[in-house]
Amino acid sequence: MKLELGSPPESGDLYNAFINALVLAGAGNGTIKLYSTAVKDFLDFINKDPRKVTSEDLNKWISNLLNREGKVKGDDVEKRRAKSVTIRYYIIAVRRFLKWLNVSVKPPIPKVRRKEVKALDESQIQKVLNTCKRTKDKLIIRLLLDTGLRANELLSVLVKDVDLENNMIRVRNTKNGEERVVFFTDETKQLLRKYMKGKKLDEKLFDITYDALYRKLKRLGNKVEIELRPHILRHTFATLSLKRGINVITLQKLLGHKDIKTTQIYTHLVLDDLRNEYLKAMSSSSSKTPL
Repeated sequence: MKLELGSPPESGDLYNAFINALVLAGAGNGTIKLYSTAVKDFLDFINKDPRKVTSEDLNKWISNLLNREGKVKGDDVEKRRAKSVTIRYYIIAVRRFLKWLNVSVKPPIPKVRRKEVKALDESQIQKVLNTCKRTKDKLIIRLLLDTGLRANELLSVLVKDVDLENNMIRVRNTKNGEERVVFFTDETKQLLRKYMKGKKLDEKLFDITYDALYRKLKRLGNKVEIELRPHILRHTFATLSLKRGINVITLQKLLGHKDIKTTQIYTHLVLDDLRNEYLKAMSSSSSKTPL
């Protein structure tokens, strides 16, 4: 859904007017935060009326962003990619800001190499679950695997959002600002019933920070020598869902993707698995059966 931001004011604080326009148009918290940071960075750099921006101003700002990216030390590919993604989103945000101001300057938007998508297989999932000694830890893992929730979405869930009777959770604080419903298995329901006993309805289901969750998963993964992060569990949910027959449109809704193309990356993973299984089976059979 494209946001309708209306027209800019003829004078006054254009930055705050733009952010207010985003809020009134119903932009999600993540979008507002990103656009606020990106546009402020741009305005601080050019230090002039944005309605008088030139292509040269934009190119200098982008060069400055790229130079900052180059300061990432070592061979950390993941950090470099994250910086590249941030720069891409910054440029998209500033382009939207300038378009709103009717400034006809369009900077090029750099492409970012697709991120490698990691997912656990069934044996790895079992190893991770087996290493969980506390109900809370096992419940966090199972919920992320059952629902595909983003970490911040999981941490925003209140006790009252959990419907044990219908095995579902109402997710109100989402990345794109659109409320959605996700589901969980009966095994997870038993853990929820035990864990939620005595909790108040308006209480957070998991009252921990994102950093604490990240460290918890990393620690559990290290015990069984498996890389474990919130998004790996989201990827695992998506790939397993497709393998078990959930169609891509349904998966898109469960994951909260606005664009079906974002969801379709998982179909490629499943096709790769099918291809590898096929080649493995056919190669072994052909070695036994002469033509």
